[in-house]
Amino acid sequence: MVFLYVTLAVSVGYLVTALSLGAPVAENGLTPAFFPILVGGAAIVFCSILILQALRASSEAKAAKSETKSDTGPATPEIRNYTHLWVVVAIFFYILGFKPLGYFLSSGLFVFALILLFSKFDKLLLKALISAAVVGTAYLMFQQLFGVRLPTLWG
Repeated sequence: MVFLYVTLAVSVGYLVTALSLGAPVAENGLTPAFFPILVGGAAIVFCSILILQALRASSEAKAAKSETKSDTGPATPEIRNYTHLWVVVAIFFYILGFKPLGYFLSSGLFVFALILLFSKFDKLLLKALISAAVVGTAYLMFQQLFGVRLPTLWG
């Protein structure tokens, strides 16, 4: 829960900073502030959803634990999920590999890794295709919408 609260606080700070960039839309279309504001807002929404789910799961687990309590001794400790740490590791390697590997390879591997972290280890071809679609869509958005040149594997 601490990780989620810190992430929410960082997301709010990011959105406030993004809002200081100016209006996201001007008479000529989207401005450079549009994408950071969109990301900041989405981060707050998704983090809030995760916090609510965690709180709900915690209260349900406490209720279930109190109903099934018996005199057989202490309950077995819960197995901790370290997915959030693996996400941080994936981000670290993504940042390291972005420039030398280029946008497509580094982003494709990053998105694929995130999909695997949050889903079962099956249907790998479908997950690879989804990763390619996400990376391709983001590439078109950055190139066409924002006019940002992304690094390639060859320079």
